[in-house]
Amino acid sequence: MNKKCNIDENKSVGKKKTIFKKILKLFLCLLLMVVLVNVLAPLFCKKPDEEFAENLKKTEFTSEFPGEEKIRCVDDNEEALLWRLRMIGTAKESIVLSTFDLRADDNGTKILAALNCAAARGVKIQLLIDGIYQQLFLAGSSDFQALASYENVEVGVYNPVTPVNLFKVNYRMHDKYLIVDEKMYLLGGRNSNDIFLGDKKTRINVDRDIFVYEETQGKGESLQALEKYFDTIWNEAQVRKKKKTYAASYEEKYKSEYHQLKERYRSLKEKYPDIENYEHWEDDTYEADKITLIDNGTQTARKSPKVLQAIEYIAGQGEEVVIQTPYVICNSYMYQKLKQISEKADLKIVLNAVEKGSNPWGCTDYLNQKENILGTGATVYELMNAHAVHTKTVLIDDNISIVGSYNLDMRSTYLDTELMLVIESKRLNEEIRDTENVYIEKSKEVKTDGTETEGSLYKKKVLTPEKKRFYAFLKIIIRPFRHLL
Repeated sequence: MNKKCNIDENKSVGKKKTIFKKILKLFLCLLLMVVLVNVLAPLFCKKPDEEFAENLKKTEFTSEFPGEEKIRCVDDNEEALLWRLRMIGTAKESIVLSTFDLRADDNGTKILAALNCAAARGVKIQLLIDGIYQQLFLAGSSDFQALASYENVEVGVYNPVTPVNLFKVNYRMHDKYLIVDEKMYLLGGRNSNDIFLGDKKTRINVDRDIFVYEETQGKGESLQALEKYFDTIWNEAQVRKKKKTYAASYEEKYKSEYHQLKERYRSLKEKYPDIENYEHWEDDTYEADKITLIDNGTQTARKSPKVLQAIEYIAGQGEEVVIQTPYVICNSYMYQKLKQISEKADLKIVLNAVEKGSNPWGCTDYLNQKENILGTGATVYELMNAHAVHTKTVLIDDNISIVGSYNLDMRSTYLDTELMLVIESKRLNEEIRDTENVYIEKSKEVKTDGTETEGSLYKKKVLTPEKKRFYAFLKIIIRPFRHLL
């Protein structure tokens, strides 16, 4: 009898092991399929949009007279936080915050605290967040969940991480903007966390926002375009609205979180006393002749390179072009566009030096692709700034500035949503150009013939042997995946 029981038990264990092995094989096959689809599908880049190219020729990016919108360039991280707090603190009717990377860290929580106060006073709030970063940085935040529980707060997640979306994880929402009361907005390249906001002095990036204020209600062309864009992306099928998970009384459920957020906001008002009564919007801005919004599309799918098409077309009208980008990761089409620009204009590209850049993937690809970049005819400036520069800006002659979220890489060109403002303003162009001139002096100039010249403010930094080995390793392994970096 015991022998029979042991035999039956062994058979049962054997069956369980067989079932487990089959499940494991199926899981590994599915995982391999997910990886292959997500790696291989983006290799087949979507072609340029010919209809969009024709429409570019009909679009007026300049105007003989000032428009109805005033602007301010925001480069300082603490000033960037302050302008966000002022906008949220004075909001009376509506707030739209669309962001790639909102975290519940020190400065991210300051934004949450300001939004919490606005929600408590009845302001309608719509938050749109990239799916992967929402899962990584907000899913476990009780402060964020508390904010999302207000009846007048809606949260949309762009391309959320779900089993259904496993084959589309590469399509990210890279937009960063804040709209308040349908009369002002802030748009640029900054994420909403400690790296980009506040008064921290270490482990930060430098970036740029453009604040836009509508002088006459309903007359701001770029504001209307941005609101239309938001409505389109908010209603995309792949934007999932978070359901309210609170019980009958969410005030009681999140009592502790609301108290903490209120205390955090109280301390903010002590440090920045004007965030609820600031009214110098027109005094602290200046006129722009014209502002045009350009985007890459809102779908969670391969995208035509519309932003790059627009940049190449507008740059083709100028004689001097400066491109500020954190890094350069191009395919043949993108190199072709850069070459076309350099054939018509003096093209300068300012990017983070490998010794200073905060993105190891971008730095490594530069080591692999440096000759190809110089082969476009551009003069490259390897910037050695105190902090890595995350700014994305194009200057054309003395009157056009293009500012926003678009990196000069394949991900921004073909996969992510991106927004850029084409701004005609000599004052803004001059202001940004002054910054770029300082960056150039902090850079090593590399010309197309390989000649290298150090700027007057360049501070040389030698890579450690460990860092050299690290980059040597990355130079090999990133080649098959560079289109996803």
